Amino acid sequence: MPNILTPTMGGHVFWIDIASVNGWRLQKNQVFGNCRIIDPNNIRRAWGGQTAMLKAFQTLE
Repeated sequence: MPNILTPTMGGHVFWIDIASVNGWRLQKNQVFGNCRIIDPNNIRRAWGGQTAMLKAFQTLE
């Protein structure tokens, strides 16, 4: 499924940060286990499984 840039509320309830760099955050959903990358403005830039999102997040470093 394609990613649609979506504003978020920062993920303070169901999401935990598993990595962050320069305001970008990789978060994992505590209920479903899926992950997402959000930018410093809390816009979801990518979402998917943990392995794919870890790989994508490493390109930001």
